[in-house]
Amino acid sequence: MDVPIHAIRYFCVLAEELHFGRASERLSITPPSLSQQISKLEQKLGVKLFERNPRKVELTSYGRDLLPLARRLRDDHDLIVAWGRSVQRDIAAPHLRVGVVAAGAGALTTAAISTTLQKVPNARVEMRRLGFFDVAGDLEAGLVDVVFAPWPLRLAPRVRTEPLWREQRVLVVPHGHHLAERESVSILDTKDEVFVAASGGAPEVVDWWLVDPRPDGSRPQRGPTADSIEGLLELVAVGAGVNIAGESASRRYQREELAYVPIDDIEPATVVLCSLSDTLNPMVQVFRETALELSPIVGGEMHSE
Repeated sequence: MDVPIHAIRYFCVLAEELHFGRASERLSITPPSLSQQISKLEQKLGVKLFERNPRKVELTSYGRDLLPLARRLRDDHDLIVAWGRSVQRDIAAPHLRVGVVAAGAGALTTAAISTTLQKVPNARVEMRRLGFFDVAGDLEAGLVDVVFAPWPLRLAPRVRTEPLWREQRVLVVPHGHHLAERESVSILDTKDEVFVAASGGAPEVVDWWLVDPRPDGSRPQRGPTADSIEGLLELVAVGAGVNIAGESASRRYQREELAYVPIDDIEPATVVLCSLSDTLNPMVQVFRETALELSPIVGGEMHSE
């Protein structure tokens, strides 16, 4: 038996009003049309739902039994329709998934997202934290559309990188460490330290962050590893070693157990914006242009070896 939802809706309204004139006005149809639709419903169900006479309209016992079921069906149908419309709006809305490695580009990350939302107010922006060496894989898997990540990186040919931000690198040490109160240090001041480092990445990338080899030809002592900035900082906090990070980490990851000391004689860190050169998402171009407009670095792509 096929009972159309509009017939259920007509039945509910008439059961609430118990008056064909008022019910038809609510439904924006004529009283004869409403009467015809109710009669068709009664024929389908094989029972009489209303007692009708010139003075009043009343529900029959069958009508009273049907009413709570009909209301539930009507309300569930409305919920499904509302859900479908919201899904259609979400699909139609411009969307951008932004990945961030470590501290990203500091304040520039926030500014780029904020300005993009001003340009495209109905856009949906999703944020995702990435591990040090997840950039290429997550971009190619479609898990993110753009990524703020520290350079150097080992990337696939279709991943485009554009420099956005440069910042001094800092030595991360535990509170109370003998270098913690220094205004700055030389990389050669760290020759007796054990360094914690990122795990699972390209050796040349890890070497760059550890400054291995050092200007005097020495090599840093290596200790435990972690696959995220949070993990590295936790290792430093418990005294397992020291670490080198970008200066923005000192603001984003402030902890009482840690001190961040500028290193004044090594190359600064560069944060790049990564995206697929063949992406079909138009929001990527909007975001790239916005980030580059806000960047203090004059453009120019960087290339992995």
